[in-house]
Amino acid sequence: MLKAVEDALADYNIQMKSRLDLVVFRYAAEHVCRISRIIKQPYGNALLVGMGGSGRQSLTRLAAFMADYKLFSIEISKGYGMMEWREDLKKVLTQAGSLGHPTVFLFNDSQMKDDSFLEDINNILNTGEVPNLFAKDEVVGIMEAVTPRAKRSGKPLTPAGLWAFFLDSVQVNLHLVLTMSPVGGAFRERLRQ
Repeated sequence: MLKAVEDALADYNIQMKSRLDLVVFRYAAEHVCRISRIIKQPYGNALLVGMGGSGRQSLTRLAAFMADYKLFSIEISKGYGMMEWREDLKKVLTQAGSLGHPTVFLFNDSQMKDDSFLEDINNILNTGEVPNLFAKDEVVGIMEAVTPRAKRSGKPLTPAGLWAFFLDSVQVNLHLVLTMSPVGGAFRERLRQ
């Protein structure tokens, strides 16, 4: 197991722009295996709790690479707000649902600039969608994109059937990995909400 993770890390560092400078020891390799097992399951999502710098994000990146999944993470800037968040959600939902690409959405609690971000994540986990995220023309584009896959799957080609197929594809292909720190009261408050 240790050798396989070390080999995957070497491949990651060769193929990706950003290097992961990790020392792989047994405990870290076990965590990569746990994360891999979770994200390879349909509807598999994870909440990783640990101190900053403990490797939650790096091990998730490595597990996604090993599974040959796309990794999506938002880039927080000073002007990042609700509009940018909604655009990022559209990108990741389209990637997983319309295109059918297995995708890991890595989201850190430090990226949560607004509590409504957590509400949107909760909606994705529960239903596969965020209400009123897509405009009508975007919904039509999504339905056109999923029609060939829905037809091959024998799903009804009605608007409701195509939208249901899209939502199911999102839930099967999108794997949310939330990384949170237990330090301070923010984690406790978010769990209570």
